[in-house]
Amino acid sequence: MKNKIIFGLVFILAYGIHIAYADFLNMGSAEIIMLLVAGLVFFGFFGGIFMLIYFLIKKNRSTSSNAAPNTVAINFAPPLAYQNPTIEERIDKKEVVKGNPRIALPQQNEIRYVGVEEIIRCEADNNYTNFFFSDGDQLLISKSLKEYSDLLKPHGFVRAHQSHLVNPKFVKSWLKEDGGILLMDNGDKIPVSKPNREMVKEVLGK
Repeated sequence: MKNKIIFGLVFILAYGIHIAYADFLNMGSAEIIMLLVAGLVFFGFFGGIFMLIYFLIKKNRSTSSNAAPNTVAINFAPPLAYQNPTIEERIDKKEVVKGNPRIALPQQNEIRYVGVEEIIRCEADNNYTNFFFSDGDQLLISKSLKEYSDLLKPHGFVRAHQSHLVNPKFVKSWLKEDGGILLMDNGDKIPVSKPNREMVKEVLGK
């Protein structure tokens, strides 16, 4: 069956060539020239398209091979959180030691390290801050109350007044006078400003 199909295709091809050759012999010179020109135009057109596609593909491959590979910069330096700051940086940033919370209080002749639990309250004195401690000691530090407020608030301290920062653990009672006053364990009385009243009550548990 296969041989018959092949024989039929060959026969048809041979017959077609024979007919085409007979027609070619009957053509005039003008017709032959037109046929040749048409053939050249045909092959030139498709040949040009083929070459254009070939050069585009070649150019694309060349560009891809010359392109720099994607790189990722790796920083082997330890994160800032794990770098050991100097003593001066700890003082400047007022670093709190985890596990045993302490703060550094720089003075003229020394740097005093105190535990947060020892601080009863802080009071503003212009650009200075007065620290009052549970042992009755007192320190005047040349830093503003706002700086220590930002440092001590995460440890539960509350800003009762613009000039006062207190440790709620040492608040003895709320006196209902002059809009609200905090009586501390050491006997100090701290005014509570109206804008901070509800916030202070919430911290103390109302």
